[in-house]
Amino acid sequence: MSTLDAKYMTQAQQHPEPGAAELLAQYLRRPSILLPLLGLVTFVLYSGSLSFEFVWDDWPQIVNSPIIRTWSNLPRAFTSDLWYHVARHQVYYRPLFVAWSMLNYTLFGLRPWGWHLGAVVLHVAAVLAVFWLAWKLGLEYWTAALAALIFALHPIHIEPVTWVSAASDTMVAAFAALAFVAFLNGRDPQRNLEKKKRTAWWLASLALLACALLTKEMAVVFSALVGIYAWLNPGEKKSSPVKRVIAAAIEAAPYAVVTVAYALLRRHALAQTTGQFNPDHGMMDMARTLPLVMSIYLRQLLVPLGITGLYYTPYVTGAGAISIQVVAPAAVLGAALIGLWYWNRRAGHHIVAFAGWWLLLGIAPALYLRNFSNGDFVRDRYLYLPSIGFAILAAMGLRRLPSIKGWSAQAVQICAVVVLCGGYACASIAQQVYWANDLMVLLRGQSLYPGNPYTMVGLAKEYSKGGANDRAIELAEAVVRDHPEYGYGPLTLAEVYIHAGRFEEGRAWLDRVNPDYAKSEVGMAGLAGLYGQMGDYERAFALCSEILQKEPDLYSALYNCGNIHLVDGQYKDAEQLLSRAVQLVPEQAAPKHFLGRALLQDGRSAEAQPYLRQAVAMDPKVWDYHYWLAVSFEGNGNVSAARTEYQQALQLNPDSKEARVRLAALEAK
Repeated sequence: MSTLDAKYMTQAQQHPEPGAAELLAQYLRRPSILLPLLGLVTFVLYSGSLSFEFVWDDWPQIVNSPIIRTWSNLPRAFTSDLWYHVARHQVYYRPLFVAWSMLNYTLFGLRPWGWHLGAVVLHVAAVLAVFWLAWKLGLEYWTAALAALIFALHPIHIEPVTWVSAASDTMVAAFAALAFVAFLNGRDPQRNLEKKKRTAWWLASLALLACALLTKEMAVVFSALVGIYAWLNPGEKKSSPVKRVIAAAIEAAPYAVVTVAYALLRRHALAQTTGQFNPDHGMMDMARTLPLVMSIYLRQLLVPLGITGLYYTPYVTGAGAISIQVVAPAAVLGAALIGLWYWNRRAGHHIVAFAGWWLLLGIAPALYLRNFSNGDFVRDRYLYLPSIGFAILAAMGLRRLPSIKGWSAQAVQICAVVVLCGGYACASIAQQVYWANDLMVLLRGQSLYPGNPYTMVGLAKEYSKGGANDRAIELAEAVVRDHPEYGYGPLTLAEVYIHAGRFEEGRAWLDRVNPDYAKSEVGMAGLAGLYGQMGDYERAFALCSEILQKEPDLYSALYNCGNIHLVDGQYKDAEQLLSRAVQLVPEQAAPKHFLGRALLQDGRSAEAQPYLRQAVAMDPKVWDYHYWLAVSFEGNGNVSAARTEYQQALQLNPDSKEARVRLAALEAK
């Protein structure tokens, strides 16, 4: 052996080459490598959602929303509610979510994949913000990384990531996490920052809080979180309890001022809002039900199976249910609180306490149950912001696992992390598919909570649209029979009866519709459309006149009333209303189609054809869009194009006698 080889062998023995695991750990120790990897894992997990459709509130909030179609409407977003185009007296003030929607519309139009891409990117941003927050709170690097990974993979986030309209929860959580990081940077004396830089961080935290508040109301708890953190971590370690409380209040005061300013702005923008609460159930019913609701949220955090958008947890009212639905959940919650208290005492620092407070306060705005319909209390999206606290607690717990029978603590922790995160990933992939479209959402809810009247009503409408009238009527009848208190039951039963051609029964149920709904803008527009379908034009026109006098630019009223004039043969009036509907919502196929039909039936085929063509191009799956375009082609003498469109209509709807007769007549020429 040469002297050089011997020297190399000696050095190799003294400084052995690091193994693959050690090399990987060294690389991941760099945030510039770890954070992109976290983002990639998160994106891959939810990449399947890019094939999902718009569902639920996406239709009125995005597809039918006129405000998002031009940036010139941005000031309007700060002075009106999210659904101003559907009805007044709404309570959703989220201008920055509207701005995000405008950006998506600018980039993707109404292609669902682009909106879902935006929602996934928001989740990735929130994951990175959680890592930064956990690290700034004082967690060790790997524990902070684990907290971010748990947050990224947890199935409780399926709803806000795969449902576009719930992206406001993702946005508010990201803004709140970044605002708290900025607060910590401005407060931390160990950073030895210049006063100007610390002031800049403090101002940034106030600005980020304002962004969070303008995204969703859940951020109203932020000033309380600042106060609690300041109380748990006082500037003067040996100060008295009274001084600690005063100092904490002083630190939280600027954030409270921002919150109050937001509340005043919101009140000004929603001047017509009357508020909403369930008058049939008082504070005692709410107090009895709260333990059950909170225990369900805790269960979903710990064992995230049975994920759906349609939980059903009605008020606890019967005396016989007290022990099971009140005492037992309260005992579980009490045990969890005692466990957190004991853990915090043993930890030697206050991160456990603060993470627990973040979890509890984060969900607090969603716990005033009277704001919701009976049974509609639990929503996974409400856990998005508070689950940051849970992710931190879970990561800390995993990192405290001890050694077991020859297994080192590190080996035990790694195995636990692999099992937990692997389970989360599998559960997320398996359960996110239920958000692919409206029917999947409703069927999932019906399978888990078959007594939910909202689900039954939604399924009845879906079956009715698909022509399964008997099944639709059966479900709607079950709602009014089993849930007489549910206000939308009679309306749905009336709708499915009318769609099935059973007008007398439909008319009888329209008379039983909730009076408050019948007097609302959206209610009058809907009822006018139903009366129009039955040929009761006098009553339909009376409702149209009333609502259009109040709200001349309400899309739902313009569209429904325009169609009523069309069916009644009043083509000029139909053209006037439907033209305004097209101007308000230019990306919708339906108003263009019916405007084209009004023009066609008024003998103006050349003017009608562009609208009919656009409707077919925008939504080629609707058979009668092809049918009426074929009629216009036939009227112009374009036999070849008419034949093609009739054939397309029959492919989509083989039972169409009109299309079959007209096609046969063309073939006979």
